[in-house]
Amino acid sequence: MLENYRECVLNIRPNVINISGDSIMNQRDHYVITGGAGFLGSQLIAALQKNGDMTQCVVIDPSPPRHYDNIQFDRAFVTYVQEKFQEDHVLDSVLPNASTVFHLCSIGHTGKYGARRYQDEVYKINVKGTEKLISKCRKYKVPRFIYSSSIAVVFVGKPLFDVTEEMPYPEDHEFLDIYSKTKAEAEKCIISQSCPEFKTTCLRFRAIYGPQDSVVAEKVVNMVGMNFFRMKICRESEETSSNMSSGRNCGLALHLANQALMDERKPHGKAYFIHDGEEIQQYAVWTPLIKALGKQPPTFRCPYFLVSPFIALISFFCHEILKISPPMTRFELEVLVTTNTYSIEAAKRDLDYRPTGNHFQEAVDYYRVDSKDKIEAHQPTAYLDYDDLIFILILLLWTVSLLWSSH
Repeated sequence: MLENYRECVLNIRPNVINISGDSIMNQRDHYVITGGAGFLGSQLIAALQKNGDMTQCVVIDPSPPRHYDNIQFDRAFVTYVQEKFQEDHVLDSVLPNASTVFHLCSIGHTGKYGARRYQDEVYKINVKGTEKLISKCRKYKVPRFIYSSSIAVVFVGKPLFDVTEEMPYPEDHEFLDIYSKTKAEAEKCIISQSCPEFKTTCLRFRAIYGPQDSVVAEKVVNMVGMNFFRMKICRESEETSSNMSSGRNCGLALHLANQALMDERKPHGKAYFIHDGEEIQQYAVWTPLIKALGKQPPTFRCPYFLVSPFIALISFFCHEILKISPPMTRFELEVLVTTNTYSIEAAKRDLDYRPTGNHFQEAVDYYRVDSKDKIEAHQPTAYLDYDDLIFILILLLWTVSLLWSSH
């Protein structure tokens, strides 16, 4: 069957249902995946099936399932529930007889929920929603719970060098945004609830990427199309380093975490950093993709202190006036200009995690084929493109600061 799942996915439409009030799953063994209709959820399901786990998956997500050209799995083993995961009638329907919950859903990192006015909503979903999900899991005796966390639970804009999971959580006032703060609070809650009857694991990913992912790769493609990638924003003299997590390695790690929780000899109630196992230069890593899109990699270096106030200004303008996602958030700026690397030794030891290297070339090849459409779709229509506008505003800020200091 495994040999045929690539062909099967091409012929099977997503099974999307509405909840009627009764349990939709009668068999003992099924998985529940919150927020699983997108990139990470698809990578998880593909990893499960690729590694021989054909357990039925119930995906809870208010968004319709998205098709990914490079992620293939047999949809006959997947049921999509197009609802919010925190609704009582949804959880009461899908959790009975579930053996593992993969909690992937969170908001506030990108999009409109990054705006200040949505902070209560972000807290309600990321923290209160997680607490409610845990409570329901305990009620229905779900034995395993795996959380998609983030390096944002420890990164606060200061350099990190190969840090381990022993690093303490920051103080509340140190977090760069509400997303980071709520992810940390949810993670702490999940870890504290772990026990032999309800085993939990948290996986801390860093920049999940791959063809068609909406947060990293597609954002870079769009920024390249708007000529936003013609300059390097720098706080240090050298280009900063970090790690990244390919969607394929993330899916593998989620599968291995589930297998580890089934093993009585393995630990539970722990968090693990997960990435490709390689250190990358944060601008140089995108050079092949930029060239594949017919552009040149950035050479102009722009000081951080000039860009930072502009990012704050444009974030406010986009969030509060235009009601759209800004091109770059404060968190994205800080993580870009700061070296931050993480150790995956604990994941290798406890989860038998062996990343299969990076998958940047897969993204490059995908967008090279599609580059013409991508570039044309994002060509600026005004006389000034995005990069020119930023450059002019930075020069204005610099001029004002010089005039101010001269007085």
